[in-house]
Amino acid sequence: MKNLLIIGTPRSGKTSLANMFCDKFGFSLVSIDVIVSAFAKTFPKLELHLEPEKSEKKLAPYIFAYMKALVEEFPNRNFVVEGCHVSPRIAASNVDNSKYKIVCLGFPDITPERFLTRVKQSKDKNDWLRTKSDVEILQIGADFIKQAKKQRQECEELGIEFLNMSENYETKLQSFVNKFASI
Repeated sequence: MKNLLIIGTPRSGKTSLANMFCDKFGFSLVSIDVIVSAFAKTFPKLELHLEPEKSEKKLAPYIFAYMKALVEEFPNRNFVVEGCHVSPRIAASNVDNSKYKIVCLGFPDITPERFLTRVKQSKDKNDWLRTKSDVEILQIGADFIKQAKKQRQECEELGIEFLNMSENYETKLQSFVNKFASI
């Protein structure tokens, strides 16, 4: 079974999908977002930002070297690496397809208002968007939707599987897990 790299828009289900793989297949989880956050706080001079577009080029060499080292050091273990700090284009040019399958998640077909509704329905008490106003959440949603549209286009060009999480969220996650099990 291959390892899995899950990339995509923030709040699109990357962590949920990664946790499903950990639970069902016993994969070990590596969160790119946690790594970025730790570097940003511990080594501010590296200028790694929490905004993916601002840190991707600086971060990519570390992440892909780490991913390669994981499979070499632990050949009998499977990993799921997830985060929003890697674009489809960068992933495609750096990932060994014989070791990792790449999947990208996004919600290109919703409105900012639907995004706001999703945020309001979230049960996550640690959700960073809880401190934002509705106006701010609508703008963030518009930005994420724009990013998802760009990522979907890149995935189509590069032959990377894109899961459109605009609707039927849980069903799409479960379907991907079931399909992966048969690969």
